[in-house]
Amino acid sequence: MQKRVLSSAIALALTALASGTALAQSSVTIYGNIDVSVDRVKKEAGKNDFSALGVQANTAINGRQSLTRVGPDMSSQSALGFRGVEDLGGGYKGNFVLEGQMGIDNGTLLRDGRLFGRQAYAGLTTPFGEIRLGRQYAPIFFSSAVITTERFGGTDQFVESGLTNALNIRWDNAITYSAQAGGFRGQLGFSPNAGVADLVNAQRGGNGSDANGSILGGNNSGASGEKTSGRGRSWGAFGAYNMDALTVSLGYGATAFKDVGVGLLTGTTPLFRLGDYDVWNLGAKYVFKELGLTLNGSFGRASYDVSGIGAPGPANVARNVLGLDNGDLKVSSLVLGGRYEIGAVAFLAQWSETKFRNEGRGKDHGITLGAEYSLSKRTTLYTRWAQIKDKGTGPGVVFALTGIREVPSFGLSVPPAPDGKVSMFGLGVRHNF
Repeated sequence: MQKRVLSSAIALALTALASGTALAQSSVTIYGNIDVSVDRVKKEAGKNDFSALGVQANTAINGRQSLTRVGPDMSSQSALGFRGVEDLGGGYKGNFVLEGQMGIDNGTLLRDGRLFGRQAYAGLTTPFGEIRLGRQYAPIFFSSAVITTERFGGTDQFVESGLTNALNIRWDNAITYSAQAGGFRGQLGFSPNAGVADLVNAQRGGNGSDANGSILGGNNSGASGEKTSGRGRSWGAFGAYNMDALTVSLGYGATAFKDVGVGLLTGTTPLFRLGDYDVWNLGAKYVFKELGLTLNGSFGRASYDVSGIGAPGPANVARNVLGLDNGDLKVSSLVLGGRYEIGAVAFLAQWSETKFRNEGRGKDHGITLGAEYSLSKRTTLYTRWAQIKDKGTGPGVVFALTGIREVPSFGLSVPPAPDGKVSMFGLGVRHNF
C-alpha cells in the first residue's frame, strides 16, 4: 500500500518537473474490504396463506424459502476504493473518493452494476469545513453509522433495520457541507434528484423521469438531474457530539417523491403512491474502556405520505393484506445493542423493534448474535445468527414489497411473511486493506 502511494506521488512530482510548474503535496490511496461467508437462510410461512389473493400474490408475500450459499457482506460491506488528497496549503485540500462494491460470491458489481456505486465525489476542504459534490452518503446515515458497533453488514440491525433504509443511505447529485469543532461534527446536505438506486419499481430499468417515476430505483434514475416536478429532491442534516466515552447523534432527512407509484407486483398498477417522506433518528453510544464493553441504542420516526389505495376488494393487496390506507403513514424504530471484547475475541448482540404507529398494530422484531476472532489487524473470522419475526403485518412486510427496506432481508428476494419469520446462521471471514 505504501509503495502504491509513494509511486503515485513520485509520478506526479516527475510530471510537475517536466512541465516546469510547482505541484502541491498529494497522494492516492487504494483501500478495500472483503467479506464472504457460508450461511443458511430460512424463511418460514406465517399464519395466513392469502390464497384468496391468487397464486402470484400468495407466492410473493408468503412463499417459503430456504437456501445454503456462499454469500457476501454478512458482517461488513465488501468494497474497493480510491482516495486522493492534495494539500493546497493554508488549510486547504482538494480530495476525491471513488468507491465500488462487488459481490465476492460471484465477482459481479453490486449497487445496480455501477462501477463506483458506493461513493463517487470530489471535494474541497477549507479551514471552515468541507464541501463535497457527487454521489455520497446521505447525512442521516451517519446518525446510525457513528453509534453502531458493527460494520454495516447484512445483519447490522442499526443500519439494515429501521429508518436508515434504501431512501437514506446514499444520494446521487449530492451537495454536502461538513464541519467539526472540538467534540462536535455535523453535516448539511441537498440533492436536486437523489436517484435512490435500489429495487422498488418493476419499471426500474429505464431512465428516471416524471412519467415513469423510477426515481425510486431506476438504474440511472438520478443521472438526468432535477426533474421538472421536483421528484427526488432531498435534503438532510446530521450532528454528533463526542464526550470521551459518550457519543450522541441526531439526523434528519426528507425526500419529495411526488406521488410516485411503488410496489408493482404485476403489470403496471402500483400497490400505492408515495408523496413526501421525512425521517429523524436519535442515537447514542457509551464505551466502558476498562471493561471492553460498548452499549448503544437508537430511536427514530418516519412519515410516509401514502395515496392511491383503492376501495376494499379481494385483489386489493395494499388494503386487505398489508392493512394500508390513504394518509400519513407513521413508523417508529428502536434498536439496542452491545459489544464485549476480550483480547482477540469479541461478542455482540443487537435487538430491534420496527412498528406502525397509526396504521394497525403491525410490528417486526429483529435480533442479531455474533462472535469474532481477530487473526490480525486486518483479518477476522466471525459467526452470526440473526432472525426477523413479524407480528400483525409490520413495516418489514409492507415496505419490503416496495423495496423500502425496514428490516434486514438476509439476501432473500421476498420479505418476511405476515406473522412469519426469517432466520440466518453463517460463518465467514473478513479482510481489509
